[in-house]
Amino acid sequence: MAPLRILISGGGIAGPALAFWMARLGHACTVLERFPQLRASGQQIDIREQGVDTARRMGLLETIRSHAVDEEGLQFVDDRGWRRALFPRTEAGSGNQGFSSEFEIMRGDLCRVLAGAAPAANKPDYRFGLSVDGFDNERGGVRVKLSDGSVERYDMLVGADGQGSRIRKMMLKDGDGGKDLSRSLGVYVAYYSLPRTPQDPSLGTMYHATGRRLLATRWHSPQRGQGYLATMAHGEEMERALKQDVGTQKDVFARVFGDAGWQAARLVDEMRRADDFYAQTIVQIKCRPWSRGRVVLLGDAGYCPSPLTGMGTSAALIGAYVLAGELSKRGISSSSPSGQGQEDAVASALAAYEEVLRPFVEEIQQLPRGLPRLVYPETAVGVWILRSVLGLMSTLKLNRLFESSLMQRNGWKLPDYPQLRGSEPQTRRLLTE
Repeated sequence: MAPLRILISGGGIAGPALAFWMARLGHACTVLERFPQLRASGQQIDIREQGVDTARRMGLLETIRSHAVDEEGLQFVDDRGWRRALFPRTEAGSGNQGFSSEFEIMRGDLCRVLAGAAPAANKPDYRFGLSVDGFDNERGGVRVKLSDGSVERYDMLVGADGQGSRIRKMMLKDGDGGKDLSRSLGVYVAYYSLPRTPQDPSLGTMYHATGRRLLATRWHSPQRGQGYLATMAHGEEMERALKQDVGTQKDVFARVFGDAGWQAARLVDEMRRADDFYAQTIVQIKCRPWSRGRVVLLGDAGYCPSPLTGMGTSAALIGAYVLAGELSKRGISSSSPSGQGQEDAVASALAAYEEVLRPFVEEIQQLPRGLPRLVYPETAVGVWILRSVLGLMSTLKLNRLFESSLMQRNGWKLPDYPQLRGSEPQTRRLLTE
């Protein structure tokens, strides 16, 4: 069995996760990243539910745990900084996962773990400063035009290039039955890092202000943390700003949040200084199909559930596992790229990937009724009611019930792929053939 040649566009979470599995199976993966180096930056993320099991099957769970952020829980405060509600971190090994869990990790740390996890004998080839400018499906493969003008042929192209995926847009643009049903949730968020002071607790802290505004901080080290400014107001102005330069975006967020109260002055001031500022609209990516010919979408590029679900990172890991698993079930080889059997096997694997995974994706994309609007109140009375409800939940220790209603889902079972278990010996055999 000769290895497939797979081009993965995107070096975030989903792309390196797929490269890990395919490398273990003996396939040759090239990972393109448009930035000049591994994008090992970003905010605090976590792994949940079936994503934890996926990381365990990768053999990486303890490595991920060793990079865990020491966040003791999540608190909600008022404009004086007084705590109104506290939801403690779930205990390690308890099986429960609340707002803060044992698998909190910085995005950059997880990127590095995944990129370095493939077997040494079959490391993926990472190529930086490159992206996909176009592609053409051909019999038994796909011809890809890269941003440097070169043209290369692969057995498969995987779009793992995030919620703004160019691969998705190119794949669906011909109108051949494809539909992009992505939607904005009306939330605009700015993320950036900021220095920590001795007064900052080892807790995530959220503050609700009137005018549908939310300010938050989280701390991942004794020296540094992350600031968040989020709003469901000023939609038209925010949309215009997001199409302009970073300076303009900072000006708009500073104006919107300058009078919000609590630590608004500090957070706006640090936002002005931050060199890693990033702003976006919170969206859910929904499209059909996830593949066409030898081109397939993975992770946020095909089915971003939005940060509000807490399942984006897990969906990326699970999607990579299912795609690799469905390919592995069919003994797919590139030894006869023009053969009908090979063509049918790839088509069957990609169709099964979507059939198996779509129920899970549709489940995690279901938001509780009223969200996100209920957690972005407009008036002082609305803020008071929200804080009172959160405080009551905290006082009566109903936090598990509350967290479960927002964060926990059941029903979809992670498939078992024997070909992915114990695949190291198989990889060695493939590489000697």
